[in-house]
Amino acid sequence: MEHITPQELSTLILQNKINLVDVRKEHEVKQGIIEGAIHIPMSFVNEWLPAQNIDSHWVFYCHVGVRSGQVGLIAENLGFKNIYNLSGGVVAWCQSDFELIKL
Repeated sequence: MEHITPQELSTLILQNKINLVDVRKEHEVKQGIIEGAIHIPMSFVNEWLPAQNIDSHWVFYCHVGVRSGQVGLIAENLGFKNIYNLSGGVVAWCQSDFELIKL
């Protein structure tokens, strides 16, 4: 798993080369989500992840990067190779002057 900055994530989003997954809880996502992300709460990851494309590039994020780091480790244990964790999560994203959207 590679840890990436908000700036690196922004570049990957523009290149449309990743699957972006928000693993926060529902009440956290209601405050905003990174545009283009899908919401899969961490509690559902073990059921959801095995059905996903192991060869795709996946970026996981949460509030500060701890839960998404755990999800990245789960993905690695399932054989996923292209795993990224947003360092600092949405806190770092917003501090870097990137926006969240409301669903």
